[in-house]
Amino acid sequence: MRYFDFRGTSIAYDEAGTGPPIVFLHNLGGDRHIWRAQYDALRQTHRVFAIDLIGYGDSEAPDDGYTVENYLAMVTAFVEQRDLRDVTLVGHCFGSALSLLYAQRHPERVRALVLSSPLTPATLRPTRTAWAARLGRAVHIDALLARVRVPGPLAGLIVAEQLGSEKAPHASEMVEHLRESWTEPRRLMVTAAISRQIPLLGELDDFVPPHDFPPITTVWGSRNRVLCARAGATLNRTLTPSRAVVVEGAGHLVMVEAPDQVTAVVRAAMTGTRVVDS
Repeated sequence: MRYFDFRGTSIAYDEAGTGPPIVFLHNLGGDRHIWRAQYDALRQTHRVFAIDLIGYGDSEAPDDGYTVENYLAMVTAFVEQRDLRDVTLVGHCFGSALSLLYAQRHPERVRALVLSSPLTPATLRPTRTAWAARLGRAVHIDALLARVRVPGPLAGLIVAEQLGSEKAPHASEMVEHLRESWTEPRRLMVTAAISRQIPLLGELDDFVPPHDFPPITTVWGSRNRVLCARAGATLNRTLTPSRAVVVEGAGHLVMVEAPDQVTAVVRAAMTGTRVVDS
């Protein structure tokens, strides 16, 4: 694990391998470890980075700064400080939104985008998660939430909601890691603060990539309950991805539940080769 300083906040990340660069960005409530299987597989042929977003994992959780603008500036600083070019951005949920926003502003640096369950107001709206997000936007109690820890049983339910099956293969170790991470201090505060920014992602619901935009691959689990896969299919009508992959039976954490398939999708996105889409 390494660190870099972003505006006085320590940001944790992993780096390995040589070759064309790949940057992995995680979801709200997760951390860089959700991409462990893909990171380990692709480090053999690529220079891979997995970042803990501000307030998550081993990165610091300051009192404020949880805005889309600040997170996007963090991604920009990370890429530019390492002079990464021809980079493939692989995001999940909020990480997908950040990847797409970065590519809008710096398409010349991006080779390809792999967007797993991209978070937008439209993909969130039909789900139960949307109610929690609305509560986070309506109630500003960050100081209180900074002192609250999620009880273990509730943390287990939060993580279970992200899986397509309780018996998902490969997932047990990661499920335990995520359950424990949800009990860490400030986890609720960070997620509630970011939820107030979700309406700003509405621009992605209407974004039509120009003809020379980096190629997009989307990935959804058919049993995603955190974001709506049907709304994701509607989003694809405007995003016009080169490939739209649906992993049957998987939930929100598709990279954990179907690690080999998602790794193959990332490889294909960089090389332009065809993979099975379900």
